[in-house]
Amino acid sequence: MSEQNNSRNKDDQRKRTTPNDPNSPARRPRKKHRKSRPSLWSILGTLLLIGLTTGAILACIGAVYIKTVIMPLAQDFSTENFFVGENSVMYNMNDETGEYEELVTLLNTTSTIWVDYENLPQDLINATIAIEDRRFYSHPGVDWIRTGKAVLNMFTGQSIQGGSTLTQQVIKNMTEYDDVTVKRKITEIFRALDFDQNHSKEETITWYLNIIYLGEKCKGVGSAAYEYFGKDVSELSLAECASLIAITNNPSIYSPYGTLEVYDEEYEKVMTSRDYNKARQELILTVMATPEIGYITPEERDAAIAEELQFTRATGEKDESVIYSWYEEQVIADVRADLMSEYGYSWDAANMLLSSGGLSIYTCVDVKAQAIAESVYENRENLSGMSPSGEQEIQSAITVIDNQTGDVVALVGSMDDKNGNLLKNLATSAKQAPGSAIKPLAVYAPALEMGLITPYTVMEDYPHMVLNNKVWPNNVDYRFRGFTTIQEAVAHSYNTIAVSLLDEKVTTAASFDFVENRFHVDLVDALVVGDEIMSDMNLAPLALGGLTEGVTTREMAEAYATFPNGGIYKQSRTYSKVTDVNGKVILEIPPTQEAVLKESTNYYMHDMLSGVFDYGSGRSAQLANGMPAAGKTGTTNNKYDLWLTGYTPYYTAAVWVGYEYDEYISIKGMPASAMWKNVMNGLHADLPVIDFTTPNGLVSMKYCKDSGKVPTAFCEMDPRGSRVAVGKVFSSDLITEECPYHTAESTLTICVDDPIRSEEGYDLGWHIAGALCPDASLRTFSYLDYERTMLNDVVAEDENYLLRFTEAAGKCETHPEIDLDLNPPLIPLDPIVPERPNWDHLKPGELPDGW
Repeated sequence: MSEQNNSRNKDDQRKRTTPNDPNSPARRPRKKHRKSRPSLWSILGTLLLIGLTTGAILACIGAVYIKTVIMPLAQDFSTENFFVGENSVMYNMNDETGEYEELVTLLNTTSTIWVDYENLPQDLINATIAIEDRRFYSHPGVDWIRTGKAVLNMFTGQSIQGGSTLTQQVIKNMTEYDDVTVKRKITEIFRALDFDQNHSKEETITWYLNIIYLGEKCKGVGSAAYEYFGKDVSELSLAECASLIAITNNPSIYSPYGTLEVYDEEYEKVMTSRDYNKARQELILTVMATPEIGYITPEERDAAIAEELQFTRATGEKDESVIYSWYEEQVIADVRADLMSEYGYSWDAANMLLSSGGLSIYTCVDVKAQAIAESVYENRENLSGMSPSGEQEIQSAITVIDNQTGDVVALVGSMDDKNGNLLKNLATSAKQAPGSAIKPLAVYAPALEMGLITPYTVMEDYPHMVLNNKVWPNNVDYRFRGFTTIQEAVAHSYNTIAVSLLDEKVTTAASFDFVENRFHVDLVDALVVGDEIMSDMNLAPLALGGLTEGVTTREMAEAYATFPNGGIYKQSRTYSKVTDVNGKVILEIPPTQEAVLKESTNYYMHDMLSGVFDYGSGRSAQLANGMPAAGKTGTTNNKYDLWLTGYTPYYTAAVWVGYEYDEYISIKGMPASAMWKNVMNGLHADLPVIDFTTPNGLVSMKYCKDSGKVPTAFCEMDPRGSRVAVGKVFSSDLITEECPYHTAESTLTICVDDPIRSEEGYDLGWHIAGALCPDASLRTFSYLDYERTMLNDVVAEDENYLLRFTEAAGKCETHPEIDLDLNPPLIPLDPIVPERPNWDHLKPGELPDGW
């Protein structure tokens, strides 16, 4: 109780003394205190604490970044597999013996002569260190003083270039990782530290002097000494050593053989490349003679400066008589790319390894096939003609793939004799628009794979839309045939059906994905060109082949080889493996294959591509010995590019014809088909004629050529004759729906005495019979009961077989009617209509008797 009372008394007291209580006693005024200001030390301490905390956070982030990003990059560089000192050799398989034999010994486009450390003049080493990295012997691969200056430049907005030691330059020259970024600099630093720990200074300077570019296609001082002074590097004088090292700063300026000639304000005269070389040579000699470096005496410097340099080109050390074939040069390109990808070598380092690394390269070339292809392409009688401008001669390229292995066995990159190296290879490095040759890959194969069509599906050969008041697309002959099967559309390369099928059923997104992921053809998703964004995910590129960047003949041959291989895509190879000087495998490409098409898709596609050669746009390419072939032609809308990509049971070949720089091709005939035929005739001359493999499970199926559906008796009564055809399908693709266009309701009795004529006088059919038409003039036909949406009044060629056309033409006028009001029925009183067979007892795939 006492505690409660005390508590209550305290509460009462608090209540009585609240400021709002008028009875509360007066409060004593509170004394004001001045706010104390923080001292300078408090501010500095706070800033220091913030700085330490921020620094710790950044340090943690930096440590994680270095561990997860930089260190893996730093540790993946090694010179373990890099040996230079022996020529590399290509080998090919001898088909008769089954053994590899030497194909060609490699020389590079750059001259390389490896020089060991003991053969390097000390003056050359000293000149290099004096001008490039004077603390070379004391730093651990990284010059922290120069690096600090580079970092300061970065924070002050200046270039972060500079500060690289010889060790860092070795790494930069041997790897492709040379972009000027902070990440590259950090990676380079860690790589240099690691490299310096595992290599002596003598090894580092040896590497540097053997891989630097010194102009005139010279890599390293060994070849440069012969190129500029005509002597072995060990025989160079002090003056010549300084002159050689002067080139490294910028070969395009300081090469003694350069053609530079400009007025230089610093020197107040016109300076040539040789003048610049001399000026930098004197600078190097002066630096070498400074007291803090002391590599040479002032007297030696003056004598070297006074020495007259005698430049002469090398003799006998470079063999430029070796000209690689198109195939051999492609092997070099492929191996170089894989060395760069696998080991991180730079383009120059990979080239050096190719030319002088003692590599053994096992190629996939068929020397006989390559010789046949080259003989066709070296003969201008097979293809000739100047461009409309008169400045270019027609060109062509081909890639041939062995269907069984998937390997490239032959390729030619241009017409005429190959008279040099590193020429533009139009077969593999030049991308061209494929035109209609893209349709099987981008439209028909995906549509079949998705179950949207069979070869006997019918669509309209008719424009798809109106663009800028013009119908689009057009066919190459500017004709529109109306109802057409997919099989006919492929054989004759109708643009209209390809566009409609892609837009209405497949979709551009599905097509784009199919081409890239099934056939492994690189397409452009989005590319900014000026103010325009280009993309291949559109109707015209995918349905008509106007790709943003185009394709190579190798890509097309690789993709089409899927069809003769039963829907199996095989990655093409020009080589199988590469071994180093010790026989260790450093690159290997095992055969790879991937099932990308269903059996039904592949068979249907192959069957339609066979029609291209049998009766379609590629029939002029049929082979002389009767070897079965299939494929697809291609022509771009502007006729800049012509293609034939086709295959036999043995080989697949893609041929492109055009000009190196786009111009209209005015050559008559089918030049791409002719080149394909010439090469393939040679390849198959001694091969036994065999047929393509046909899968099991196919059944015969009748269909109406105007609907693709089950034909009725009325389908045989079309004015053009029977519209019933037979094809082969898998049982799962048998159709059950009857033709909706040929029906009893669309049957008319006409009078053959009264033709319907166009304004030009062409017969378009007959008028409906009138009551007075004699029986001998009467015929009964089943017309197409179909309403076509017309675009710009464009008329398809089957228009006069539509029911509405004949109805609109009216009745016979040759036999005038007595009763003008007489309106005879569309079907005569006693029409002769074939009786429809009873199919109820038939099993799937079976046909009625007599069909």
